[in-house]
Amino acid sequence: MFDFINVEVKSILPKVWLENPILRDSGFPLQVVENSGEILKGKRIAKYQGLTFELLPSLKYEGYTMLLSGSIHSYRNEGKHNYDRFTFSDCIEIVGELFTVFGIDSRQANLHSLEFGVNLELPYKVQKLIQSVVVHKNKPYEAINKNRKIGVVCVRDGYEIKMYDKGFVCGLPKKLIRVEYHVSKMRVLQEYGISTLFDLTDKTKVSSLVDLLIDAINDTIFVPPDTDLSSLTQKQKINFHSMGKTYTWKSYTRKQRFDKRLTLARILKKCNAFDFQRDLKTRVLDEWKILLNDPKEAYKTVTFTPDFSTIEAQENVTFTSLEYRVQTLQKDVPEYSEKEKLEKSVFRQYCKSCGKEIINSYPNSIFCRKSTNPEAKKCRNKDSNKRRTFKAKIMRAIKQDKWLRVTYRNPDNLEPYTDTLHSSEIAVTREYLDSVLSVEILHESPTLYNEPNVTHPELLTGVKAIEMLEVLTTENMNELD
Repeated sequence: MFDFINVEVKSILPKVWLENPILRDSGFPLQVVENSGEILKGKRIAKYQGLTFELLPSLKYEGYTMLLSGSIHSYRNEGKHNYDRFTFSDCIEIVGELFTVFGIDSRQANLHSLEFGVNLELPYKVQKLIQSVVVHKNKPYEAINKNRKIGVVCVRDGYEIKMYDKGFVCGLPKKLIRVEYHVSKMRVLQEYGISTLFDLTDKTKVSSLVDLLIDAINDTIFVPPDTDLSSLTQKQKINFHSMGKTYTWKSYTRKQRFDKRLTLARILKKCNAFDFQRDLKTRVLDEWKILLNDPKEAYKTVTFTPDFSTIEAQENVTFTSLEYRVQTLQKDVPEYSEKEKLEKSVFRQYCKSCGKEIINSYPNSIFCRKSTNPEAKKCRNKDSNKRRTFKAKIMRAIKQDKWLRVTYRNPDNLEPYTDTLHSSEIAVTREYLDSVLSVEILHESPTLYNEPNVTHPELLTGVKAIEMLEVLTTENMNELD
């Protein structure tokens, strides 16, 4: 899950670190003027179990800037490695330990950068996947340290996407790949509400970070170089080879990229090529659920500044008797007369449009009846206009090249999960339709829709969300035919 962090620590004095016996043994010299207690000027650095503690003379004010950086994953393993699982529970434990050992209040520790991702063990060679990675949108993936055997990275404004052979880097006889999202500008995580170390212990905030990983994979072009092209025409072969080159994608417009993605998908399907993109997304989602819902108990993070004074409870904690509460609740249930019960059992119908009760209605009536309400025609027309408007929105979503974020109910009673798809990619089965919670119609750039001066995405829920997906599925299936 989380790995590298870069944090500015506030609310504690540099003296707390300078006098910490662990950090003194790890590089911090104790340089304090005996009489005044004043810290001598100069940069101080200590390294301990994968973490670096820095005291830097501040340029803005008199005093020091306190920085913590390094891999909290490696720290959990005593600084030895970070190739195993680092779960959400592990993160809570480490954040708590940073407080108890080094006095770092997580609420007062501002993140400057953050890495998160998953380590995946694959049933196929990692290099097959890495060699198939071409571009992210229109920007090429570059070899890490000029060696594509290690892995690839795509550097964007404010973040980087990495996919590298973790087994090769760590010298392990495993087909292990690391899929990682490195945030270098915290505005990228602004819409997720993540800005401090404490936010990494909030399950609601952390769970949604997988959307960034999935979006990154969705926007990545995979062209397997070992694809069998024997079933393709000469034109399709030329197309296939051109789409495996990074410079061709750089020259495409957004509309051309979308068309080429569809063309590539048809070619790969015709060749019966392995779908690395779909496989990787499935594995990332499955692993993220495991990391997020690790059964191991984690103690609650301490979030206040340490006082180090002994505090004793003044009174014993008491609990309300469960038996007493049940009896009270049963006693509070009101008793109804037979007449009241009969009245409550009468089936009432209400107009779908105006909400008024339908008098003398038929069993299947959904609108006001003209015989009892002169405005009944307006109710029907109003609902009809809504349906036409809704259908028009769906057609605009198809024609105007929209992206949709679909939220599903998790069958395992875990956190709901989301998938960001283009409107042309929607092909939902009845099983998934029944679990749909909402559909957001995103703007051209899904990562920017919450920024100032940009309208929020249109949100559909319930029946409207299901109807939209049904129409899109039908339209897309007709396109394939």
